[in-house]
Amino acid sequence: MAKSDPVEQLRTLNELLARTGASAPERAEHARRALDFFSKEQDSGGQQVSLGDCADRLARLHFGADGESALAFAHWHVPTVENFSPLWIRQAIVVEMKKLAGRRAALLLVTGLREAVCPDGSYWTQARQAQYDRVRSWIDQLACAWATRGSRLQVVVL
Repeated sequence: MAKSDPVEQLRTLNELLARTGASAPERAEHARRALDFFSKEQDSGGQQVSLGDCADRLARLHFGADGESALAFAHWHVPTVENFSPLWIRQAIVVEMKKLAGRRAALLLVTGLREAVCPDGSYWTQARQAQYDRVRSWIDQLACAWATRGSRLQVVVL
């Protein structure tokens, strides 16, 4: 799996958030311009963009402050740890899913999973791919189990 560029991931997230129907088109355009600026800054050796920090800001740009949008939003940035145990993941996902409880439309964003499975300086191997797939499956299963009945839940993993 190729190394991911945070600005490209944010561009992808911006387009996904723009298509949720809960965001105004001009907000997506403002975000595109900001991401173009960040991209130019990175190319010239400027500031690095953090996906975990910027994803929340991008969601607030699209949806406004908490409770202003019909679409509930929760974000979990996976910290780098040595072991992905089901209990550790379960606890983190349940906390985020409780934020989405009772809403008819919700989006759960998970960032940093690839970096947690394969830290910088490591190679992407078949064992790491299997671990990534296993964790993705746990996240999907937990999100489905904790989703409000009849709600439209989207789970996005970047």
